[in-house]
Amino acid sequence: NNNMATKKDKQGDSSTELLRDLLIAQLGLAGVGQADIRKIAGCDMNRVNRIVKPIKKAFKAQGK
Repeated sequence: NNNMATKKDKQGDSSTELLRDLLIAQLGLAGVGQADIRKIAGCDMNRVNRIVKPIKKAFKAQGK
């Protein structure tokens, strides 16, 4: 019984983290500043940079 609760907690955590990554990506696409994204998403700046930087780089390569 305890294992099931732990498994659900881990799954919930990974789902939450995925949603947080998606939020960061969407805010980056919307042109929100990285410092503001960090505050909104409640995470560290390294995570924001890791997600937003490649997205911005791809958009610049496409000329958008």
